[in-house]
Amino acid sequence: MSDKGGDEKSAAAALAGGRRRAPSPRVPPGTATLTVPAVPTSSPAWRITVRSAQMVRASLVASLVFLRELLRRRRTNGREAWAYALGDALVRLCTTLGATFIKVGQIASTRADLLPRGLVAELSTLRDRVPAFPFADVRRIIEHDFGRPLEDLFADFEETPVAAASVAQVHRAMLRSSGEVVAVKVRRPDILDKLKLDRSILLFVGRTLERLIPSVRLMALEGALRSFCDAVGEQVHLTNEARNNERFTANFADDPDVLFPRLHPDACSDSVLTMEFIDGVHEDELEARGVNVHALVATGMRCVCRMIFLHGFVHSDLHPGNMRFLPPGRIVLLDLGLIGQLTDADRLMTARTLFALSTGDGVTVARAFYDNAPHTATPDYAAYEREMVAFVDNVRRQGLANLQVTAEIGRIFDILRRHHIQARSHMTMVNLAMMTAEGLGKRLAPELSLTDEALPYLAEALGVPAPRSSA
Repeated sequence: MSDKGGDEKSAAAALAGGRRRAPSPRVPPGTATLTVPAVPTSSPAWRITVRSAQMVRASLVASLVFLRELLRRRRTNGREAWAYALGDALVRLCTTLGATFIKVGQIASTRADLLPRGLVAELSTLRDRVPAFPFADVRRIIEHDFGRPLEDLFADFEETPVAAASVAQVHRAMLRSSGEVVAVKVRRPDILDKLKLDRSILLFVGRTLERLIPSVRLMALEGALRSFCDAVGEQVHLTNEARNNERFTANFADDPDVLFPRLHPDACSDSVLTMEFIDGVHEDELEARGVNVHALVATGMRCVCRMIFLHGFVHSDLHPGNMRFLPPGRIVLLDLGLIGQLTDADRLMTARTLFALSTGDGVTVARAFYDNAPHTATPDYAAYEREMVAFVDNVRRQGLANLQVTAEIGRIFDILRRHHIQARSHMTMVNLAMMTAEGLGKRLAPELSLTDEALPYLAEALGVPAPRSSA
């Protein structure tokens, strides 16, 4: 990561002084001249200037996309139309500017506690749309990290990657030592420099906007951008993913149905991760391949609930692409670079809040969010409590079998925003993990009550008896 001063000062200097010089007048022969050395195209100032120009151009295009989408949605509620239009524009911006921005956008899409629902919905469509980098770079990185030819480590190595994303790409290979087929994840050769450069520019822009626009200052834009960039920084160091893998494996050592790829430490470094190759079963062929879908859904809910309510260590990038299924009802979780950690207080607060939501205790739900908020500016607590109690009562009347936890948490965020109460960021992480389990359940076994599956874990975390099933 860059230091917090040097790169940002370079960004400020480059942005302030990056104007093109006027051509010098013709000098008569024999006249003494002072030669000014050209700025090397590899210098930090030059790279910041070029990258800033790319950002300005992409921002102008994104502004046109925003205006177009705002006009297209003009019959929609004003604030909602604005959020969706901004989301469309930011997706265009991030996709144009590449790896760092795609990752920042993806991480921003996990912050429904900070951002409007429409904006989050659009950002969640961001995908890693990047081409593979050349195999020559793959070879160079591996041979540099391990100090020997690639062929000494691998008996076979497929040059075409099976997957390419903004941070790394994955190749299928065979270990020379054991003959085992493995997946080799190799970090992009330029990602660290790009992240350092983009981070310095983004923080400079965020700080400048806060100084110029008071409403932006209230959003703490620079702090939000810093946290998003730091999260990307965690992902690009593959030793972090290796440590996360070891911890998840230890947490679920007693559960034979929740698995993580086995690492080969002798073939791992900060930029290379070698692990067992997981083929798995696709969702559309589960039953044909002997997978028990009811057992699979129960495993998914158990996995998510244990992460949240018992371990406080949560996979924060759970989506169908990061899961593989194995008979008879096992789940393998991949791509463990982005995780969230809950303190004991966060874990218990989350369990208490969702337990109260599931049992119809609106007063407790209202108080839990208010007492644990990082910031509140609620003009009328009684009005806030009444709205929350009415909401929870309505949820309870629908019945637990019809309760969709993630949708209800989204509505709770709307209530909190209306009453100027900031939600703790971990609630969004919980919502995303629950959304994955719910989505799996709704697709594969819609007749199951996922709330009934979750209640025993909520009760266990709180040390109280579990309520009776809604069945």
